[in-house]
Amino acid sequence: MIFKKWGRGTLLLTLCILCLAFCLCACGSDATDDSGRTAGNDSSALPADHSGLAEDNTPSDPIERLSGRYCIDGDKTGSSVEVDADGRFTAYYASGTVEQTGYVRYEADNPGEKTFYVYVFYTDEGKPYMGFVDSGESRISAFETGNGDYRYVRVD
Repeated sequence: MIFKKWGRGTLLLTLCILCLAFCLCACGSDATDDSGRTAGNDSSALPADHSGLAEDNTPSDPIERLSGRYCIDGDKTGSSVEVDADGRFTAYYASGTVEQTGYVRYEADNPGEKTFYVYVFYTDEGKPYMGFVDSGESRISAFETGNGDYRYVRVD
């Protein structure tokens, strides 16, 4: 059994590290946007003009800015995700079958001393599903997840 070889503590630590790595990947920590900026753990992920942010640099109606239908690469026949104005999401396979449901949270993160904002999609069970760094657009037109592996484009 794996517990005998590694011990429970080592196994738990390994699982924690893998979960952290998954969360970082799901949040698109190395994704780039159309301008080539790295969507990493710093404020450079936000556009220089901070459009979509209120005077105190907090986003205005962040979930409403995200609400809509997005398809991978803008292909309406491909996989998609729909986000309601109340923060609920439904992800669909290309066949139209529901892949996942859950909710979106808009979260501030403060690595170092610079705050950046991320959208995190959680399953109904509360597990991270995917996420991305806020671009600062007044209405989100596209986002990348999985270190840029998947680009969702608004189609509505």
